[in-house]
Amino acid sequence: MNFIYHTKTAFRAIIHNWKPTILLVISMSIGLVTFILVSAYVTYEQVYDKDFPDSENIFRIVTDVYSHGELIISKPECERALGTVLTENFPEVLDAGFLAGTNNPQYKIGENIFNDQHVYHASPRFLDIFSIRLLQGNPSEVLRQPYTVLLSEATARKYFGNENPVGKTILKYPAFEYRVEGVFRDISEQAHFRANMLLSFHDQMHLPPPVKDLWGETVFYTYLKIKPGTDLSDLENKMNQLVLSHKKGDFEESNLLHQYHLQALHDIHLHSHLSDELQPNAHASYVYLLLVISLLVVVAAGLNYVHFSFAKSLNNAVNTALRKVVGASCSTLVWQSFLESLIIHVASIAVALVVCFLLAPYIQHQFQITVDFSFRNQLFWIGLAVILSLSAIANGIISGLLIGRYNSLELFRLKYTPLASGISFRQLFVAVQFVIVIFIIVAILGINKQLIFLKEKGTGMNIENTLVVKIPQNMRRTSSRINNLDVFEQEMIRNPNVQGITQSSRIPGELPAFNFSFSEKGTGRSGKAAVLVTGLDYFKIFQISFLAGEDLGASTNRNAGCIINQSCLAALGYNNPEGAVGKILNLQDESGFQNLELVVKGVCADFNFRGMREKPGPMIFFDWTENMVWGNYLVKLHSNNQASVIPFIHEKFRATFPNFPFEYLVLEDFYNQQFYREKHLLIMLQAFVLVAIVISTINLFAMAWFIAIARTKEIGIRKVNGARVTEVILMLNRDFVKWVAIAFVIAIPLAYFAMKKWLENFAYKTELSWWIFALAGLLALGIALLTVSWQSWKAATRNPVEALRYE
Repeated sequence: MNFIYHTKTAFRAIIHNWKPTILLVISMSIGLVTFILVSAYVTYEQVYDKDFPDSENIFRIVTDVYSHGELIISKPECERALGTVLTENFPEVLDAGFLAGTNNPQYKIGENIFNDQHVYHASPRFLDIFSIRLLQGNPSEVLRQPYTVLLSEATARKYFGNENPVGKTILKYPAFEYRVEGVFRDISEQAHFRANMLLSFHDQMHLPPPVKDLWGETVFYTYLKIKPGTDLSDLENKMNQLVLSHKKGDFEESNLLHQYHLQALHDIHLHSHLSDELQPNAHASYVYLLLVISLLVVVAAGLNYVHFSFAKSLNNAVNTALRKVVGASCSTLVWQSFLESLIIHVASIAVALVVCFLLAPYIQHQFQITVDFSFRNQLFWIGLAVILSLSAIANGIISGLLIGRYNSLELFRLKYTPLASGISFRQLFVAVQFVIVIFIIVAILGINKQLIFLKEKGTGMNIENTLVVKIPQNMRRTSSRINNLDVFEQEMIRNPNVQGITQSSRIPGELPAFNFSFSEKGTGRSGKAAVLVTGLDYFKIFQISFLAGEDLGASTNRNAGCIINQSCLAALGYNNPEGAVGKILNLQDESGFQNLELVVKGVCADFNFRGMREKPGPMIFFDWTENMVWGNYLVKLHSNNQASVIPFIHEKFRATFPNFPFEYLVLEDFYNQQFYREKHLLIMLQAFVLVAIVISTINLFAMAWFIAIARTKEIGIRKVNGARVTEVILMLNRDFVKWVAIAFVIAIPLAYFAMKKWLENFAYKTELSWWIFALAGLLALGIALLTVSWQSWKAATRNPVEALRYE
């Protein structure tokens, strides 16, 4: 009965004070919307790869490649034999399997010609390690014969409909037919890899010899299932000793060394950013930063509740005093306050969930993130229930205790009692809120300045107005599947919108092949370099400057010459670029199958091929396009008028490559994808700062309202004694300015330290200019003054008779 009574009383109090109630619901809803969206995203990211059975015992082998004792590259791949040898030699390794990339992404099923980057060669044991379930096919037989393939459920449905695909053939360009052996259940979207098709890997297949060599190239993504309780550091030591026993001679000959370590499957998505990842991973620091900020927003909204609730109780102090006179205890007031808090929180969560469901598609499209509200995301719903419960209980009890601690006589006088001097928790929280606001504003300005700096900084190459047309890889120009490639190139050049055309094995923004070591013939100078096959006019099209020598196009024997960059020159120990021209380099891949002897024809300046996060490393360029095509045509346009050129290129492409899908991309857009995480973080921080400003504004409004109520008598006396309106406004605003200034002093060193740490991720860094911090402080001060000045003006222009008539 008491519960019903208190509930009715709580509803009456809420309805009676409907204006502050609406503000409270808005404030709490904003905080909860922020937390719900971010926590749904964070929990989605945290459960990557956890759908696989026994996933906590699955590890990936990572290879660190050292040249002359210096770490050159870290990648999540190793040699083909390593996984098998580990299972044979160490009982703690229960199983091993691998994935390997394919050299051509073009396929044909029936009349469907398509590109698919999510196709891999796989060992049979790979299916067992990840417990990939077959819907069709015999698990003990699949992927054991050459030229066989498994399709994902979605791929089978897409290309075969309801027809049974087993026994059908798939053409993999240029001329290999794969027989479908089975269909596997779609792999979870929350996996660090996607696989639409899995191809067999067999020694009788037509594959490059360096790849088929057991201890050849490190291009196999190898996974181990390890016995629980295994000492991983001990296993890593034994693994390194085992490889050394097989490859010691190769390491000594090439002046290279491989070091291997194990990476937990659960660590890959959030904590792994190696070269050649199967797909882009999330940054744990960014994910947790967003979660922390969203929690701070919820705390800010909760303390707003306390402020408003106390200010409301202060305004109704006389009514509360009368209730105490007739027998209401402190616990009764706390209980009613809790019920009011519960009602407001239920209303807020209802509003917040509706808003979140409406915003979710926009958020996912705008920020390229996934927010998971499904009930399978139990971590999210548990977290939300805990946060909501804590907020409702804490806010309700605190609000009740703040007013319940006064006796009835104090409550009769409380409305017009001046505020106590000194520091209150409300003032401290104003400072904390503006520390958050200033910190986020500095982060936004700093990140934006860094991105602008990187885009405007010269990369050493001109990639503007360049289209990349995808063509077959590693195919002879004279292949019957290509119709007169010379005519295609000539037609491109004749187009008045086309400035030039060339080929390359990789395009700027990609990782070039990094499996070659080089040494100068007759000397001990050597190193590890990225190699790139380029066509004629490559350096001319990208406007890459030469320090010495000549372009490959000027050479009488294109196949025998190479170009090295400035970093490669330094690795060879030359200070004068002219000194390296004419020298002979021996190039050898990891497997030892490819041994090249090339004459240095020229030295080019360093340019940022892969991206702006790292400084350029040694690179070697050679032209093997006379007889082969290498996957990419680079078409340089005179202007950014792509729309008029693309139909022309499409038409000529269809005539030249009739059996291949037409695919192109804008090179500058592709290259700038390296900044997509920072761009999304920037957009999210902009949304956060708007939310933080709104909540801070509501909080300041509550504070100003509270102060105006508490100092009503004081203001009335001052006005009776001749105080002007501006003097009263300045008096009321002074405290807020002081606490914003304190927030500025606290926030600046924190923001400076955080931005300095973040900038360490980049090889090229902008300066953290003083104006970034000054502007953040001025914006925070402007927000504070605009918010409180309205309430201060209302208090200053009020008739003093209203304040003094009760005295």
